[in-house]
Amino acid sequence: MSKFIYPFLAGILLLATLSGCNSIPKETSNHWVKLATKTANFQTDTDTVTINSLFNSAHYNHLKLTCIQGTVQIDAIKINYADGHVQQLSTLGLLTKNSSTRAMTLDRAQNKIKSIELTYNSIGNATLNLAGVTKKAKLEIWAKKTADTNN
Repeated sequence: MSKFIYPFLAGILLLATLSGCNSIPKETSNHWVKLATKTANFQTDTDTVTINSLFNSAHYNHLKLTCIQGTVQIDAIKINYADGHVQQLSTLGLLTKNSSTRAMTLDRAQNKIKSIELTYNSIGNATLNLAGVTKKAKLEIWAKKTADTNN
């Protein structure tokens, strides 16, 4: 009996530890928080990032995107707030590796973000990716905490 319980309990402990590591956004010293990392396919795609309110009670006043790999065309950014308000951010076009958008001001800093919708297109194609010429773009979504939620 005990030879089944110990592996089961070890598995539960490992699962709880791993799920907790990525649930709470990590904050930098200047109050920027990485909310998510997304990989763009070689086609126009829309991804929705849902902000987990169970682990994150922060309010944010700015948002920016950083390209950490490849090249990506940003077509649209839509912020959905918890109160139902939707904000469309103006896009800045093309991002290449190690480049970021400007810090875009959020108009509902007093309200929590429910989700962020990104529409983008990674530049290149699957054949060039296999040959090692181009890679799928990877984006990081960053948000800056408002002063009232900084600890």
